[in-house]
Amino acid sequence: MLLVVTAALAVVCWYLQPGRAVATTTTLLVLAGMAAALALGPRLAGRSADEAARRHAIDTVRGSVVLAALMLAISLGARSAVALGALDRADGATQVTMVLAGAFLVFTGNSMPKALKPLSTLQCDPAAVQAFQRLSGWTWVLAGLGLSISWLVLPAEVAQPVSLTFMAAAILVVLTQVVRLRRTHRKEA
Repeated sequence: MLLVVTAALAVVCWYLQPGRAVATTTTLLVLAGMAAALALGPRLAGRSADEAARRHAIDTVRGSVVLAALMLAISLGARSAVALGALDRADGATQVTMVLAGAFLVFTGNSMPKALKPLSTLQCDPAAVQAFQRLSGWTWVLAGLGLSISWLVLPAEVAQPVSLTFMAAAILVVLTQVVRLRRTHRKEA
């Protein structure tokens, strides 16, 4: 239902702001992809020996789609309200969207260490892989908190560069660890 409401808001935005047709078309394509993910998710998860892992994967996809659709709906609703003159500017919607994006990163980062693969299935040092997942999880949790808090307490013109700095730092930390893990794996091989 949320996907249908979001698609309807996208069509309203397209009508109210025909100059943003490319952005609206892209949004509608993303919504179609999200609907496909929901429809195909259970089939792609297949029949696993570990039904709990299968169910967790399906629930993760569903939760991600709901949060993404909610973020799009807020943004599209605010753009429509601005175009109709009901709001002066869409800063509030941007703020809420960015806080939700931060919450998504916290949720995702928190679940990363809990999704550890069995040690016997790993092709490299299991301890290194688990350490990487834990560090990545903590990195995304902290980046998400930084993103959310910066958009909650700072004005938009300050929150944007601050939140981009949090995101860039998190990406740099995770990429550094990926390179380190790859180098360790190559030395062992």
